Amino acid sequence: MTIRDRALPALCLLATLMSAPCASGAEQPGVADRHGTWRACLHRNFTLQVALSSRIIAADSALRTCRPSEQAYLTALSASPLVDGDDVARVRPALLLRAKGWLLDGGPQRPL
Repeated sequence: MTIRDRALPALCLLATLMSAPCASGAEQPGVADRHGTWRACLHRNFTLQVALSSRIIAADSALRTCRPSEQAYLTALSASPLVDGDDVARVRPALLLRAKGWLLDGGPQRPL
């Protein structure tokens, strides 16, 4: 069983969190906003880097450059009543693989 296979249930929970309204409604805008900021950072940096290097190098560079916005997004997720910090840490590798695939396969045309 790979890391991705073990992380899939928690990743599905994170995806559900992104689309489902929270009971209080207070956490959702912060998570959604931070997710949008991270996506925008990835897309912007990938677009800049791909003009200078290969797509794979550009994707890796975008992931490194956008680490602060990724961390803000993950912190917002871990503050949710449905997911704790251990869940977020467990799914982070799968989330980064998904983000890299998102960049390499077309970015904004697909959901992340």
